[in-house]
Amino acid sequence: MISKKLRYSISVFLVGLLLTVMPITAFAATRYVYYQGSLSDQVLVKILKKIFPCDDLKIIRPQPDPQPEPEPQPEPEPVPQDLQPEPQEPQPEPDPQKPQKPEPQPQPQPKPQPKPQPKPQPKPQPQPQPQPQPEEPGSDVVTLTQDEQKMINLVNQERQKYGLKPLEVDYQLVKLARMKSQDMVDKNYFSHQSPTYGSPFDMMKNAGVRYRWAGENIAGAGSTDRAHTALMNSEGHRANILNANFTHIGVGIVKGGPYGMMFTQMFIGK
Repeated sequence: MISKKLRYSISVFLVGLLLTVMPITAFAATRYVYYQGSLSDQVLVKILKKIFPCDDLKIIRPQPDPQPEPEPQPEPEPVPQDLQPEPQEPQPEPDPQKPQKPEPQPQPQPKPQPKPQPKPQPKPQPQPQPQPQPEEPGSDVVTLTQDEQKMINLVNQERQKYGLKPLEVDYQLVKLARMKSQDMVDKNYFSHQSPTYGSPFDMMKNAGVRYRWAGENIAGAGSTDRAHTALMNSEGHRANILNANFTHIGVGIVKGGPYGMMFTQMFIGK
């Protein structure tokens, strides 16, 4: 290791040698000294004062060479717009196939039929007490008309198809059925409930008709066949015609009313 004193001596020697080699620029009383060594400015001024005691010394340390700045990197040129891939336009989805509605076929116009009224549900009744028979118009002798007999035959034919016994004609029920049909024509209504006689059960009881089961069908049509077809196509009226509990029938047909003819069927089971 070099001692501190030896390093100081070497530095003084080098400074002296430097001053003899390097040009020293002086202006008036100021002497500028360019120095790149490791001595501090104070130490260097002390040394130089011994050599140039009358000069004003100015120590100048040359600046290190500037480091070259890194060259700017060229920015990538933007891709021309026309070279970029164009976005794909979404293709319109095909319209779903709409189910084609079948063309309506012309249907034959059905002939207007009166809407049969649902029959009142028959309720099992105990044997009623005899009631005084109301006064009835006309003779006691009852003869079926051709249309009334035809309707009774049609009813029994339907019953025979299902193995049921044919219904017997009760002429008292025939009278009551005619009275009900005439009342509907005269009072211009179509209902099981009569404003004159009440329900069919009331009408039978007031006439002294005994029964265990009872029911009524009414219809309005231009002919007996149409009336029978309409009754068979109605669930409630069909049930009366095919009721195994019924044993007797009375049919009353009167011409008139909005349908041309008014039909009343009365059933009882004895």
